[in-house]
Amino acid sequence: MVKAQELQSILAAQKINTHFQPIITANGQAIFAYEALSRGPADSALCSPIQLFEEAKRQQQLFALESICRRKAIEQFTQQQLPGKLFINITPETLLQPDHYKGLTLDLINNFGLRPEQVVIEITEHSPTDDYALMCHAVKHYQGEGFSIALDDLGAGYSSLRLWSEVQPEYVKIDRHFIAGIDKDKIKRDFVRSIVAIARAVKSQVIAEGIETRQEFETLSEIGVDYLQGYYFARPNPEPMQQLSKTAKNIWKQIKEGRDVYKEPGQIGQLKLDIPPVTPDMLVEEVAAIFDENEHWFSVPVVSGGVPVGIINRSRLLQKLSKPFGRDLYVKKPVSQILNEDFILVERHTRLEKVSQRVTQRNRSNLEEDFIITENGYYFGIGQVIDLLKMITELQLKSAQNSNPLTGLPGNLLIQEQIDYLINNKKEFVACYFDLDNFKPYNDQYGYAKGDEILIHLAKLLKKHSHPEVDFVGHVGGDDYVIVFRSANWQQSVTNLLQEFIQFRETFYSPDHLDNQGIWAEDRFGEKRFFSLMSISVAAIDSSSVNLGSSKEIASRLSLIKQEAKQVKGNSLVAELSGSVISLITDLENTPSLSNKKSTVA
Repeated sequence: MVKAQELQSILAAQKINTHFQPIITANGQAIFAYEALSRGPADSALCSPIQLFEEAKRQQQLFALESICRRKAIEQFTQQQLPGKLFINITPETLLQPDHYKGLTLDLINNFGLRPEQVVIEITEHSPTDDYALMCHAVKHYQGEGFSIALDDLGAGYSSLRLWSEVQPEYVKIDRHFIAGIDKDKIKRDFVRSIVAIARAVKSQVIAEGIETRQEFETLSEIGVDYLQGYYFARPNPEPMQQLSKTAKNIWKQIKEGRDVYKEPGQIGQLKLDIPPVTPDMLVEEVAAIFDENEHWFSVPVVSGGVPVGIINRSRLLQKLSKPFGRDLYVKKPVSQILNEDFILVERHTRLEKVSQRVTQRNRSNLEEDFIITENGYYFGIGQVIDLLKMITELQLKSAQNSNPLTGLPGNLLIQEQIDYLINNKKEFVACYFDLDNFKPYNDQYGYAKGDEILIHLAKLLKKHSHPEVDFVGHVGGDDYVIVFRSANWQQSVTNLLQEFIQFRETFYSPDHLDNQGIWAEDRFGEKRFFSLMSISVAAIDSSSVNLGSSKEIASRLSLIKQEAKQVKGNSLVAELSGSVISLITDLENTPSLSNKKSTVA
């Protein structure tokens, strides 16, 4: 009863507080929009928006409450002259309220001098619902009035995904469950990547909300979401910031510089052609003139708001114009009516092999069509299939000539080239040398076939525990391997690799040898002696810790560090970091430990 009276008091006096939370562009450089968030009076039992809207729903006062919330949001947004768009939350159930009338939102924005394209209706639910028909009705109602639509909490239920597929909203907001800790959760990253891919296909833009840490920000920017929202940037405030601080912009600059790895060989960004895009409203005759002036261009991208929406192919355009009455039919029409929406879109850091696979899976009639390269979802350049095939062929020939025949991993020459490239371009990395201990006596005891199985399995482990987009795995020869880490948490990757090696190693020994923790075999001098079970000695060096000018100097230094690592019984990791050589992993089989014991290596 108290809450009922409190709600009536709030409605009568229109005591609603409006807070605004900015929505940031994915590059962290500008404010794209503000979401209006309504609260009850600070001293009220209905201050919380959840309790406020639940009570309004219980009393069938949702429309009355939201009418006040909308008016307050629009009024304060215009009074503060906030830049960008305004996101207003709308509950579908308001359409069923007995006091609802059509056109309220349009009347409000007209009164305050806003246009429908400046306002985004965010379809939200203050309590769970399975009423898909009502949700769909609400979306179509506001689309019919000219507003853009944002679906809230995508992934939280079946209805939101179904609604997305049918009404094609301009924006989708991913449920914060999939954002929290995304930097540590591969499943969440894969989910968000899938959502981004679907959004590109259906021409929606993705907003990730609930971001609270820099790591989440970095991960989501790398995945390619369009916009970001959360406490990491700003909390909801009655008078929000109108531009990002220099600190926030500098953080993005640091992140961007750290991603220069995407410019490295083997990634599709290498092949980009700087072909200026056209807009959807450009006339066909203007695009035809562009092709006339640039005979070597096979296609022109069509971009809206920085995002690719289609591609115009030279041969198909000329084919249309050459038909009877073709010029009369098309030249004065916008290219939006003839563009090809079925095109390949790839991020600049995508591996060449992956793009080649996508290209060759197309219909034969589309095989030679160009593809569009993006950076964080925005237009970056055009890629031509002929350039891609040429580059792939060159890489395959070089790889075949310089790869280990057993594991297929790059051999010495390619390892040296990779390290020299990173050194010459002043890029930071950690080079790890993996030496398989006690492999020769095992090979002699069990035979070369079993020995080869070990080497192949170890190669797979190295690839499994490295990042395929940024790390480099090579096979020096025999039982020696190298990983050049560019990804974060390389120490944890090495630890996980060694732990998994300990587990799979048991499948290669007989029960007797496992019980004895080793085998008796001849050493290099023909003497019988005991050899422990195989283990891995890892030597690592941080490129920034010493002034080493070439891959040969790196290899020489790693050789010294490896000698110390091999003094440790069992699996070990000795590394030179910040100029000091320390033992990071010892006795992993008994008590997993990460130590910081200083080494004697000079």
